Amino acid sequence: MKGWIIAAAGVVLAILIAVAGAYLISGGESIVSGNRVAVVSISGVIAMESESGLFAEGATTPEDVKTQIEHALDDDSVKAILLEVNSPGGSAVASDEIAEIIKDARKKKPVVAWLGEWATSGAYYVASAADYIVASPATVTGSVGVIFILPEYSGLMRKVGVNMTVIKAGEYKDFARGYRPLSREEEEMLQSVVDEIYDVFVREVAENRNLSEEYVRERVASGGVFSAAQARELGLVDEIGTRSRALEKAGELGGIEGKPEEVRYRRKTLFSELFTSAMQNIGYGFAKGMAEVYSLYGEVRAAE
Repeated sequence: MKGWIIAAAGVVLAILIAVAGAYLISGGESIVSGNRVAVVSISGVIAMESESGLFAEGATTPEDVKTQIEHALDDDSVKAILLEVNSPGGSAVASDEIAEIIKDARKKKPVVAWLGEWATSGAYYVASAADYIVASPATVTGSVGVIFILPEYSGLMRKVGVNMTVIKAGEYKDFARGYRPLSREEEEMLQSVVDEIYDVFVREVAENRNLSEEYVRERVASGGVFSAAQARELGLVDEIGTRSRALEKAGELGGIEGKPEEVRYRRKTLFSELFTSAMQNIGYGFAKGMAEVYSLYGEVRAAE
């Protein structure tokens, strides 16, 4: 009888460890179903690739956001998505990719953006793709514009006596290397590229916020930043409120009655990946060992 008790206890413990492993893999996602809002974080610099390292959280990338939103769309208990935006912006390409991911998600589930401490440049580009935007009373947002910064240190090189020998094929192949000033033609070339990216930014904000392009260019897209109240007046946000209010709004748009339950899909660091793997292996090894003990015990009992 004691063998059965030991085996049963082992199975229960193995199940608990497996559940803990599943919890870690899901990034803390609640296992209980219900009317939930998936929270997707847009934090730090927006980039095409994240930082690497043992404990590095890295930048927000399109792949990060896509993975989280796919989880939310596949989960039938999730009725809406809340974007927590706290970022200065970053890559124009990455911001555009994330905005497209959000617009695609809106076809299936409503998306509300909550602007935290700041949501400027590419971060506002991303937020503008949501169905509804709630800004914290202390939010700094805007900075709708494009900038391309190139260091130029030819004066320093002359002072220290450094010369450059350049062998190239292609008139502009050595532009923006820093060891010489840009020519007028090179400046015009780069300006044309910046202007085209700027046009895309303006067009997207105008379309997403149901504003005219002329209005956005004249009132919004100077590159300046705005307070939450100013952004509300300009039509860049829908409401000024707390994160709780943004969550409530997401629940309303998702048809949830009462306070929604939150679920997150966190990106794991290398440390958490290793810990999760270890927990899974412990659970598997323990269950396997208990099964072998039970098998041996059964054989002994049968021989008696």
